[in-house]
Amino acid sequence: MVAFLQAEGWRGIVPLHSTRAEAERLLGTPRESRGVASTYETKEGKVLVFYSDGKCNEAGPDDWNVPRDTVLSITVHPNKGLLVDDLKLDKTKYERALDYHIQGIVYYFNKAEGIQISARVDREGDVVESITYEPAAKDSYMRCSNSSQHRSEMYNPGHLITKFDEYSDLSFEDEKARLDNFAIYLQRDEPEFKGYMIIYRGPRMSSAEAQARAKRAKDYLVKVRRIAATRIITIDGGCREQLEIELYALPSSISPPRPNPFRNE
Repeated sequence: MVAFLQAEGWRGIVPLHSTRAEAERLLGTPRESRGVASTYETKEGKVLVFYSDGKCNEAGPDDWNVPRDTVLSITVHPNKGLLVDDLKLDKTKYERALDYHIQGIVYYFNKAEGIQISARVDREGDVVESITYEPAAKDSYMRCSNSSQHRSEMYNPGHLITKFDEYSDLSFEDEKARLDNFAIYLQRDEPEFKGYMIIYRGPRMSSAEAQARAKRAKDYLVKVRRIAATRIITIDGGCREQLEIELYALPSSISPPRPNPFRNE
């Protein structure tokens, strides 16, 4: 199982220390690239790699002070069924937590090494859905100066970045029903949370059209459901095979969710 789980990056690719050129010498030509995100097909499975754009953005709490095209994270989706038990985890280094909103999903996370495992609960055991390698705790000094959050906050039980809901091109009436549930959660159960909306436009949809859909949804939450505008953040996720909107309800103390334009491959 060494091909899947390694303490120092994956297959020699180490977040914040490896470059795009080094990653592609090992992974080959990407199946597709969209800005800072590239997806690769390997014998082990699909691999999604995020690279730095070389900037410390003022509003970017998850930015790193590293050169452009430096690897920031690696997510491996295994081709074959793999149990968490098969990984032979050192249980003294990993914590297990249930998904915030989705029944039957659990996470294992290693704060020190920056590893998170997403798994599906099955009769045979926890089946690995993905393994993500992010910067290790020892590299926190490489954060941009505007990034005050510590990486370990991302791995706090109950603070895991998981979707509240997701939907595609619904009628506005149907969309409002989904947004109503989102608003109720934000207002009644988690008043200190922020709501994030990631909008992925379809291949024939312009950025302006996607932004209009995002504005319509946000306006409904703010003007009709009376959620403070500062608590609703919209994020442009790029393009997917069809319009999709993901909703996240997360503590304001942790980093926003990161878009994944390759989910539908």
